[in-house]
Amino acid sequence: MPKRKVTPFARFMLAMIIIIPLAFAGASYINGEDPISNFKSLTGLEATEQVQETPAKPSGKKQETAPKSANSTEALKNENARLKRQIKERDQAIKDLQEQLKNCQ
Repeated sequence: MPKRKVTPFARFMLAMIIIIPLAFAGASYINGEDPISNFKSLTGLEATEQVQETPAKPSGKKQETAPKSANSTEALKNENARLKRQIKERDQAIKDLQEQLKNCQ
């Protein structure tokens, strides 16, 4: 017989060390993601790999993204204007509802 028993807290910690990674991998797999790459991206292990790969890439990629940024800038401006209009409409609706509330009291 062993002189020491495993405490309930130690059993709990050992169970969590096994259960949590399995649950994470299962949830990632069910969502259609790769559990290993998902874990690497969450822990930051993938970032060190990307830093090592960056010097090998040609600098031509930066020139290709310039036209996309112009299109995305216009899209963002349009979305910004749309959201401003939506805020004004909602502010007006709030004022109208406040006036209706005052009239009801």
